Amino acid sequence: MALMGVSILAGSAVMNLTLIWGSCVVFGNYDISDSSTPSALENNKKPFSLTDYGVTTDDATSYTARIMILSMIPFLILQIAKLINSSSGIRIVILISLLVTLVFLFLYCFYQVFQPWIQERRLAYVTKKFVRKNLVTSLLTATGKPDESRIREVFYEIDLNNDASISAAELRALLLGIKLEEAGLRNEDFVKKVLEDFDASGNGRIDETEFHRGISKWLYDANHPADNNQYDEQPKIFARTAKSEEQQRLLAKKAKQQSQTAENHWFNYFKAAFLLIIGTAVLTLLAQPVIDAVDEFSSAVNIPSFTISYVVIPVAMNYREAMGAIKSARLKTKQSISLTFSEIYNGVFMNNMMGLGIFLFLVYIRNLSWDVSAEVLVILIICTLMGVLTCSSTKFPLWTAIIAYLMYPISLGLLYVLTQVAGWS
Repeated sequence: MALMGVSILAGSAVMNLTLIWGSCVVFGNYDISDSSTPSALENNKKPFSLTDYGVTTDDATSYTARIMILSMIPFLILQIAKLINSSSGIRIVILISLLVTLVFLFLYCFYQVFQPWIQERRLAYVTKKFVRKNLVTSLLTATGKPDESRIREVFYEIDLNNDASISAAELRALLLGIKLEEAGLRNEDFVKKVLEDFDASGNGRIDETEFHRGISKWLYDANHPADNNQYDEQPKIFARTAKSEEQQRLLAKKAKQQSQTAENHWFNYFKAAFLLIIGTAVLTLLAQPVIDAVDEFSSAVNIPSFTISYVVIPVAMNYREAMGAIKSARLKTKQSISLTFSEIYNGVFMNNMMGLGIFLFLVYIRNLSWDVSAEVLVILIICTLMGVLTCSSTKFPLWTAIIAYLMYPISLGLLYVLTQVAGWS
């Protein structure tokens, strides 16, 4: 069971950082030479080059990659188990790695409460997907300009009490019929995002002028994302204190909004923590039956369990996210690539911490025999190499995609050699 579980974990992490990451570079590539900008591609294409074409990201994306590298520490600790012969010593190593994993997971969640820049980037990512899918086609004219009459109609459709302004309650009523979950959005998050982007006065309501201005900006950003540089800002933990009057005014407005919704925020945090605990418990209870079913399926269709756990299941688990990431990358802009890569790195971190934590817990509590050093080593090598590459640069030429693609079969080959030739597990 442990072998199957860690193989699925390894397959998902490696696939995200190799095949999916490389595909984003390939489908999102544009001219990144110093003498040109992304928009220059439309007018004057240069000859194809593995060095002059590629993608660029903002600094915040590299910080997210550094956080992802931290998830490798428990995997590194587990390698010590290979050097220990006693079962009690191995259990101690597993316990230490489990505790480190849980501490990292707690610190990551705790950090998000007080420095929620990763949440804000994810919200921006899924909001842009929602805008492109649901608003661009219906609120733009044939010439690509905002349809003012249609925007005005939408405003009065939302304004249920006809007081010439939109409240948070009216936004929630509107969202009841929209399947935001398909885009990865919660209703409350979307309401907060709309108020934050549209409510220039900070009074908790949106008048017609603010609504028109906000919708127009969303539509413009969706069609001209290269002109929007808001994601080039550093995360708060790395940023300098704002000194200009405009920055101070924006900070004061944000502080006022945050104080007005502080009680709601803490309720959401506790709710999120509760759901996380419940989800983890359910996954822990279902882990063994699911893995047994996968093992039986592997035997029934006569496919090696290695292929099922390392290839088939990760493909099924990540297919939808992969298609969304590639679609976003095809916008060929720094902003879209930055948000897409941030999603990948955050996903790998949570996948590593949650997956490893659950299986370490099961192995330790049930005192299972566990020798999966090969799978752990493969995750450690691939994630560390890709983490170092992605956190040390913000420019990725096309040749980096080739390296990422090659790492996938290399990881398969390395795992085969370690397990079948070296007899690690």
